[in-house]
Amino acid sequence: MTKLIQKLKGLKHKELIIAVVAVVVMLVIYFSSFGGSDSNNGESITPSDYCLAKQQEIAAIISQMEGAGNANVVINWASSVEIIPAQNVTENGNTLSSSVVLASGEPIILKEIYPRAIGALIVCEGGSDARVKVNIIMAVSTLLDLQADKILVYGTSK
Repeated sequence: MTKLIQKLKGLKHKELIIAVVAVVVMLVIYFSSFGGSDSNNGESITPSDYCLAKQQEIAAIISQMEGAGNANVVINWASSVEIIPAQNVTENGNTLSSSVVLASGEPIILKEIYPRAIGALIVCEGGSDARVKVNIIMAVSTLLDLQADKILVYGTSK
């Protein structure tokens, strides 16, 4: 242990190295303890499935609303899911290099940025009724943080 401390004392930028090691250790502990938990009732939603799952969730909610009936939902997204992995940054002279930090062969994910909805189209059986249409627009506006003019609701053809 004393040899390790003496080696650290001789290193340049030891504060940076210690900080990076501390962050990596904290991330490994955090993700190993919470990796198995899931807030979706046992259903695992991968980032690539997020947009489709959100459309299906909103369609199911609308279908349960009074007067709406069976609903189909299409959401227009501003981007796709962005995944930010943990990076290990090293300095060699005047150059910096980085590599993705792995734990058990998998990259450690620091953050997942989910896309922002920019528009929604809903077609449902009760979409021609003004009261139902307003209720659906209010619900979708709240769920997706969209302005009402970015949500279109139509009734199905008979």
